[in-house]
Amino acid sequence: MNKHILLIPGPVTTSKRVKEAMIHDYASREKKMLKVIQEIRSKLLKIGNANSNDYTSIIFQGTGTYSNEAVLGTIPDEKEKNIKLVIFSNGVYGERLYQIGLKLKINVVIVKFSYQKKINKNNIIDYLDKDHDVTHIGMVHNETTTGVLNPIDEIAPIIKAKGIWFMIDAISSFGGIPINMDTLNIDYVVGSSNKCLHSFPGLSFVIAKKKTLIRDNKNSKSLSLNLFDQMLDFENSGQFRYTPPPQLLNALLVAINELIEGGGVINRHNKYKKLNELLHQRFEDEGIISYIGKEDQGPINSTFYFPKNIKYETFCSQLAKKNITIYKSSVNPETVFRIGNIGEISEKEFLLCLDILINELKFSP
Repeated sequence: MNKHILLIPGPVTTSKRVKEAMIHDYASREKKMLKVIQEIRSKLLKIGNANSNDYTSIIFQGTGTYSNEAVLGTIPDEKEKNIKLVIFSNGVYGERLYQIGLKLKINVVIVKFSYQKKINKNNIIDYLDKDHDVTHIGMVHNETTTGVLNPIDEIAPIIKAKGIWFMIDAISSFGGIPINMDTLNIDYVVGSSNKCLHSFPGLSFVIAKKKTLIRDNKNSKSLSLNLFDQMLDFENSGQFRYTPPPQLLNALLVAINELIEGGGVINRHNKYKKLNELLHQRFEDEGIISYIGKEDQGPINSTFYFPKNIKYETFCSQLAKKNITIYKSSVNPETVFRIGNIGEISEKEFLLCLDILINELKFSP
């Protein structure tokens, strides 16, 4: 491959236009940059199908974990006796939400499910039938640990019907899998610049229900990750409270515009699904076994068992020589590996990558 291809669930391969957007120098307070910020915030709402009367978008310097922490920081700590946060988890990123809750001294519990299965609505119903003290729930939409997609369209109505606060970590799905915040009535969705939006790492964002954020505005114990204060500065001055990365903001806006020009989330989702299906079909034809079943598989990334006698480090180094990057699995890197199919990669390029992958899996020592 002449082009460096990242077959991972983020950071992703970026377009020429997005790369070129990084070369311009801007001051963070100049009018052009304020216009860029305003445009990003407005378009993020549209991508998330969130109306501006009920929702607002808030950008943070930092990766998606920073925004997750900002959201969970709006929950009162364990001194508040009537608060209970439950994290439903089927991967390491759900477990990270739990770790954030512990660090913030929230009354938090984690309910763990198999890494190989999606969390379905019956799991949620069964738990809430037994535990009537739950006030807050958090979970991951697309769990890139394995590639499992949790069906929030089925889960959110159950949670919101009980009046429970609900946040979604959509870091690896926002922009690539349709989310309708107006319909689902979710309180917070967290996203990132460097996954399905096809830009660079370093920015994340929260789409927040205004009513919920205003109600919880006194709870944050953080200065830099104070969600409400960050929102106030955007609303009052159009600026970040502290120095943002202008080049990254410029690149993100270009990437968002490319998403819109390419037919929006629906078209990108369809592309991801097609590439993911091609990946599974080719690997299945070669006898390479998927770690999870088709009914649990999302369109972003996939996990497979190594054929016998293949070692990750050898496999990875051989791919690197051909300008292809893959990631270890968080499950068991000695026996399982991950392949992502997002980013600015054409179908032709992806098929060529699959040829190379299969050849290396056949002939690596």
